[in-house]
Amino acid sequence: MTSVTGQFVSYETGQPYETLLVEVVDRVATVTLNRPESGNALNAQLHAELADFWQGARDDDGVWVVILTGAGQRHFCTGADMREAASGSEGRLGSRRVMGLPWPYRFFKPIICALNGTAAGGGLIFVWESHITIAADHVSFLEPHLSVGQVPASEIYGLANGGLPWNIGHRMALLGTTGERVSAQRMYDLGVVSELVPAERLLERARELADNVMQMSPLATRAYLEGAWQMREDGAGVSAGSNHGHALGHALRETEDYLEGPRSFVERRRPVWKAR
Repeated sequence: MTSVTGQFVSYETGQPYETLLVEVVDRVATVTLNRPESGNALNAQLHAELADFWQGARDDDGVWVVILTGAGQRHFCTGADMREAASGSEGRLGSRRVMGLPWPYRFFKPIICALNGTAAGGGLIFVWESHITIAADHVSFLEPHLSVGQVPASEIYGLANGGLPWNIGHRMALLGTTGERVSAQRMYDLGVVSELVPAERLLERARELADNVMQMSPLATRAYLEGAWQMREDGAGVSAGSNHGHALGHALRETEDYLEGPRSFVERRRPVWKAR
């Protein structure tokens, strides 16, 4: 049975988001960065609303998978809002620093990033922070930080950690906004993006992938993603990450879903997961 949310509101305040669109259908949340007039740039409000979503959805049993995209077809996310940066208020609401990326909140539910347009600057972090990244075939990538006197640390370092060759990362960073962009095809060939689709099919394909992911055990999936996060974040190596994942997996033997998996396999049907 299909279930759709009404007006999605902030987990913290109960008020509608201003810069974020969220639709939840059958526990798949489609989250759209909604500042198309500003290239879907990350201003303080968008940072705060994303932070609210990641923290709230982390513990919300009504959300099992997230599709992240941007409004329009021109931009996915162009990074920090330069107007705010010029005023000194970038990433702040009052005196409170806000961060709209998923990793500070230990978000271990699958994130499918559907790149609808240009990914630049801080927008590149979502590319490597997501677990599956697909792109419309017209998308391009660039790294503008050095052009505005900032250091592209998490952006290029994260992409390099995810497999981007350093010579390509250096080229992106050192050429900044001088006109050279990396195509979606090039990023696909390098393994940064796992699939290219026509723009008109982007969200349809993301939802197909989400439906496939939903057929996996949600508890086992979260244990797997936490193990991967532990390995990367702590720099503890494959063995430690694997041991962490195995320990989490062992605890699942006491859950209802642990029996549902083998039963559905034997009965040749789609599993009915309860996440308990």
